[in-house]
Amino acid sequence: MTEDGDADVDPVFEALWKRALEAWHEDAVHAALLNHAIRAQALPQIAGRYRALVEDPEKGPIAKMRLDGVVVAATQLLISMKTPLPGKVPLPITLSAFAICALMLAWLALSLWGKR
Repeated sequence: MTEDGDADVDPVFEALWKRALEAWHEDAVHAALLNHAIRAQALPQIAGRYRALVEDPEKGPIAKMRLDGVVVAATQLLISMKTPLPGKVPLPITLSAFAICALMLAWLALSLWGKR
């Protein structure tokens, strides 16, 4: 945030958005904008801009399609950041835990029934 309270402006993002508006029907421009938004973590900003154009009669269908692409990209990003499944416990640790439990049970049995 700047001192004025406005969000920091990414000049590359702004230039790509301006180019996307000028060349609305070119897929490569929108793909470059989406790639930059992913790298700059600006998916909410790009989604908001496409969402604002969904009702536009000329740009609406493409804006809806691009908005769906942003949703897919965000979903894939979340899936890629998912915590991996825990690994299998190594066998030596399992055997050590079993041996300690067996020794403690033997000591307990000896202390209960050993000296009568």
